[in-house]
Amino acid sequence: MILYIKYGELTLKGKNRHFFVDALFTNVMHILRKYESIKFHKMYDAISITNIEDDNIDEICNLLLNVSGISLIIKAFEVEKDILMLTSKIIKELPKSPHTFKVNTRRSDKNYPFNSMEINKEIGGMILNNLANYKVDIHNPQITINIEIKKETAIFYFNKIKGLGGLPLGTGGKVLLLISGGIDSPVAAKLLLKKGFRVDFLTFITPPHTNPKSLEKVKKLIDVITIDKTLYVPKLYICNFTNIQHELSHIVIKAYQITLMRRYFFRIAKKLAQEKKYLAIATGESLGQVASQTIESMQTIQNAIKDFLVLRPLLTFDKSEIISLAIKFNTYDISIEPYIDCCALFVPKNPATKPTIKTAEELEQKLEFVEDLWKNVKLDLWPE
Repeated sequence: MILYIKYGELTLKGKNRHFFVDALFTNVMHILRKYESIKFHKMYDAISITNIEDDNIDEICNLLLNVSGISLIIKAFEVEKDILMLTSKIIKELPKSPHTFKVNTRRSDKNYPFNSMEINKEIGGMILNNLANYKVDIHNPQITINIEIKKETAIFYFNKIKGLGGLPLGTGGKVLLLISGGIDSPVAAKLLLKKGFRVDFLTFITPPHTNPKSLEKVKKLIDVITIDKTLYVPKLYICNFTNIQHELSHIVIKAYQITLMRRYFFRIAKKLAQEKKYLAIATGESLGQVASQTIESMQTIQNAIKDFLVLRPLLTFDKSEIISLAIKFNTYDISIEPYIDCCALFVPKNPATKPTIKTAEELEQKLEFVEDLWKNVKLDLWPE
């Protein structure tokens, strides 16, 4: 048995197609690097993986389901192009219980002596002659026998596993995601990975106010996002925000505390992004979900970094949609562990839902020490 990986939309990339296909090929080899015996072969429309031990097939498929850029994962059989040998192998692999079927052939080798319709008819007839409990149903078959006639060999398969889709990791450049221990930002990270971005992370801690386990929770989420660092080894920048937070607690209009806190989050993130050459900042913000995620709040908060690009992949998602994705991505159970981050800890009783840039700037001008604090903040890095 071989695995046959289809590219999907990568074949539509025109002159840049080879860049995306090469990136996907590299990523597939990387995530399967521990399987020393397997071999990879890059073709125009697919990657074939051969020399796989039977016991590893399902495990390998599960890993490939996390690789963006893959349209389909197919467990296939590779045989010689001889019609009799091909049909004999198909009959051997078909279930012996009664089924309806159809044969669907694609012929990329145009020099092959039979066209697709002739192959369908010939193989279908031999199946009917050898399996009395099989019947043809071209409209709604229980089994579709897919055959591809290549230049060197033929392959056939019965089932297709839907891949993650999207674009290969790394083809979109790298972005810096503001991550908390909540539900939203890990889901945003997975969606950015699907679009080909390499995602690194920035989180804020406020010891002794926040439990050290809240940081461990973030690290656990990052391990899930990157499949225990199998996809790639991410960077997590850790910012101790305690001194800045103490200064922010002195503002006159308490309703603006979250607004100002997030403005300084964004300033620190922009400074780091520029130093480390990230193309954009990203967040898990969803429009209207909480007070700091109204249009007015987003505008006032983002004004702190002017025109620096902020990506918000969850902007129009409902909370129920985000939770469904968190469950799908295996981050939900960790996200609901009861260790809150500084965003949740310092929310004022009545946060401003329509803060203005003018008021935010006036409040910041009265904070005597914060400017030096955020510009000189020290960041820890994990893994070290």
